[in-house]
Amino acid sequence: MERRFEGDRHTIMPPNFFVCHALEEGQDWRAFMAGIATYPNFMVAWWDVDTVILSIHSTPNHCLFRELGLASMEVHIYDSLGRVAYQKFKSDGTFTKFESRVGNYLDKINYWARRNIPRIPLNMQFIYEENVPQQSSHLGDCGVFVCMFMEQLVSGQPICELIDPKNVTLEFRQRMTKKIWGSSLGPM
Repeated sequence: MERRFEGDRHTIMPPNFFVCHALEEGQDWRAFMAGIATYPNFMVAWWDVDTVILSIHSTPNHCLFRELGLASMEVHIYDSLGRVAYQKFKSDGTFTKFESRVGNYLDKINYWARRNIPRIPLNMQFIYEENVPQQSSHLGDCGVFVCMFMEQLVSGQPICELIDPKNVTLEFRQRMTKKIWGSSLGPM
């Protein structure tokens, strides 16, 4: 599962990005993707990165995690509840729609020219990652798992099964709380 390389550059897109690109016609994020709109300090334009990280809200109460490698056009899916969302996206055409829209946006923001690489057919591969931590219940932990997956990915750690997911997520929640309360943002 380890695909990272030294110097990998990444950006993290907001959770509603997936809905805007894959599910709803009316939303337009081209200016945001192109770096024309104002980006928060932690985000950069796609032509300046190798990996795009996307949190996905699926079903009424579940979040999962997607990693798009721009060079390989591989999309790795990390889901703490198993294959259900992956199978749904595969069967209902969401992956095909996402690939088409991402391709259109890459063209519209002149991604290929800005990266100084030839335009390639996307042929995205959607890969469900098998050996990722699984939450112990269907309520409340998926957001914590998405944050854990993101942290592990951007810090170069492998994402792998946990021996004790319940305690690991509790420890992660405590660590996140300390970071938030100790930062300039908290407490309010």
